[in-house]
Amino acid sequence: MNVQRFLAAAWASVHGPSEPRRLLLSVLEARFAGLGVSAAPRPLDWAALSAAAFDLPFEFAAVRVGNPLAERSATAGLAGTKDGERQLARAAVQQAVGVARQLGCPRIVLDVGVVPVFGEVDAEDLGDPHTAWTKEQVGALVARRNAGRIAALERVCRELFDLTKSFPDMEFSVTQSRSLRAVLDVETLRLVVEDLGSRRLGYWHDAALCARRQQVLGEAQGEWLEAFGNRLKGMSLGDSSQDGLYLPPGAGGVDYALLASYVPRTGAPLPVVLELDASVPPGELAGMRSCLDKYGL
Repeated sequence: MNVQRFLAAAWASVHGPSEPRRLLLSVLEARFAGLGVSAAPRPLDWAALSAAAFDLPFEFAAVRVGNPLAERSATAGLAGTKDGERQLARAAVQQAVGVARQLGCPRIVLDVGVVPVFGEVDAEDLGDPHTAWTKEQVGALVARRNAGRIAALERVCRELFDLTKSFPDMEFSVTQSRSLRAVLDVETLRLVVEDLGSRRLGYWHDAALCARRQQVLGEAQGEWLEAFGNRLKGMSLGDSSQDGLYLPPGAGGVDYALLASYVPRTGAPLPVVLELDASVPPGELAGMRSCLDKYGL
């Protein structure tokens, strides 16, 4: 098993102890190498956590911009038409960079936002269990998204170029978005990679989001890994179904055998972060570990 398994901070902030040292010890006792960092429902003091980890075999996998459990991404406006929207998204990235430097972790993971569309959007969150997506509903929103996709992509490429130039000490990876208006799909990520050229951009695979995109949009979840496996910097593990995102592994449509086939057999272990909805109880951790152990993840 050439992976290093981490627990997501968003879930740990809700279910773990509030005192920093005790929180870190609880993560290690649960047989994780450390935390996958992100904004969380209960704010965490990253400076205190970094100080508490000084003599522990504790690591931080990567810093994910914003809170993946939130319906709206902190970087949703990265492709926005208004300067203010893009400034807010850049500020979220800058904040994540600050946390990464505090923790001595140079890896930043972000989604690149959503395509602005005309008119109101009734529903777009792939994680909303109250939305029963129909083919017609999905097709209509995707058509609206496609109309502005190229212009949004151009703005995203400019922003990514500026971010990678502004923070050369950081390793940036892009990941999927919860929104059906997401700029990023397999085709647009290919174009982003081509546009950035020599600026190395990594890929972080969000297994739950890819599986949900397959369920709603009909995209094969393995297409992402096939296209960008050579850029793979890590994975977020969790499952998905009509009931929501970041369910316990094995409770939805994620193909874990497929994921395992893209783990490098040699070299440094691939960081994988168990990302869970806050409603998942701690008592299920042992079963989730067993499921991931079965597949070598």
